[in-house]
Amino acid sequence: MSDELIVLFTGNVTHKLDPKSRVAIPANWKAAQREGLVLIEASSENYRILKCYTRQSFADMIKNVRTRAEADGIAPGVVDQYVGRITGCCFEAEVSSQGKLLIPKPQRERLKLIDTATIVGRGSYFEIWAPADFEALHTADALSKLSLDQIFHILS
Repeated sequence: MSDELIVLFTGNVTHKLDPKSRVAIPANWKAAQREGLVLIEASSENYRILKCYTRQSFADMIKNVRTRAEADGIAPGVVDQYVGRITGCCFEAEVSSQGKLLIPKPQRERLKLIDTATIVGRGSYFEIWAPADFEALHTADALSKLSLDQIFHILS
């Protein structure tokens, strides 16, 4: 058995941004705060989001990209370029001793975070969304259109 702590990010919560543009991380995710976070701006269904990885889960994700690309026969130079684009647009962030994560102004503006943020667990990482965008993507109608859920029926 490994001594390595495995953090599983589950659930979602909407929190107010404090006056310093920080958002509280759920208390049961505090274990991830010890090693800091790697944030990358991304999109989901045309909505801007921040993906937040622990340093270990980020390294695991990069390793997985390389392994899958190699298995698919993608040239190493192409993989290096892709990984370079990922690592080139991410940034490291620390969670304060009060359990708050600072969201930098450029990301706050692009995500349209005004006074609240929705934090969504995705297993090995979590996402930060504008609450209205998250709600729009998670209506009953939007969920019914997920092709995998039409097979597994977990969400509907």
